[in-house]
Amino acid sequence: MAAPSGRLAGPVWQRIESSHGRASWFGSMTMFLRELDVRFARPHTIAAVVAIGLLVGMGFAELRMRYNATQIDSEMTARYLALLDVSNR
Repeated sequence: MAAPSGRLAGPVWQRIESSHGRASWFGSMTMFLRELDVRFARPHTIAAVVAIGLLVGMGFAELRMRYNATQIDSEMTARYLALLDVSNR
């Protein structure tokens, strides 16, 4: 912490020191959002977040497509075996 200067009186520094660890929930959230704004306002960071989002979205799409293909494959197999089963006729 900075040393008290002549511009700020002693009681002001005492209040700053006493309230340092007791920030309100709203004040803490505001500071957190400002910090995020500062960090994510850079073009490189925005590009990285968009790229990660795209990769995650493509990964989920691939998983869903594989699940759907497995479902269709098992359904087609069951239909084929039902056609071959002569005991049901």
